Amino acid sequence: MSLIQKLSPEFRQRCEAIATEQRSLLRLRAFEPLPADILANQLGAKLLTPDQMPNLEAKQMALLLASDEWSAAIVGYSPLCIVCNPRHAPTRRESNLMHEIAHVLLTHQPVNFDSITRQPKRQQHQEDEATYLGGCLQIPKRGLLWATQCKMGLARISEYFSASEAMVQFRSNVTDVPVK
Repeated sequence: MSLIQKLSPEFRQRCEAIATEQRSLLRLRAFEPLPADILANQLGAKLLTPDQMPNLEAKQMALLLASDEWSAAIVGYSPLCIVCNPRHAPTRRESNLMHEIAHVLLTHQPVNFDSITRQPKRQQHQEDEATYLGGCLQIPKRGLLWATQCKMGLARISEYFSASEAMVQFRSNVTDVPVK
């Protein structure tokens, strides 16, 4: 089942409204880029890399710094702290951060960790919701419509929104706004 089939039209519409609202709070127009760092700052989030995390064992830090197998995670809520993988491309970092910020904006509850595997016990529905809202925050439908009206192609839209071409294509697919 695709992400669109999993999420109700009402939820998807709400996500577009949240993306517009967050831009409005920062005095940005609906079609303007919203860098994840600026949104994180607006929410009072501290962005860290593993080597900046207090109390992280050296072995754990080395494993995280050497791995591409993780993206980002919320490691504290009061204050809000998000750790990001510094190995990822800037466009992927944007997407990773927007996904984590989406969890906050949707008031998802923190996940527990499996005591044996030490992996987070993610709830797929929450992950799907954060993926969708994260995409809206990065490239709102109104922004995508504006870009196509300006005759921007896939690569230019990607550059404008600091998004990967895969993210632009994803947003095109889920919004039915064709991008060339």
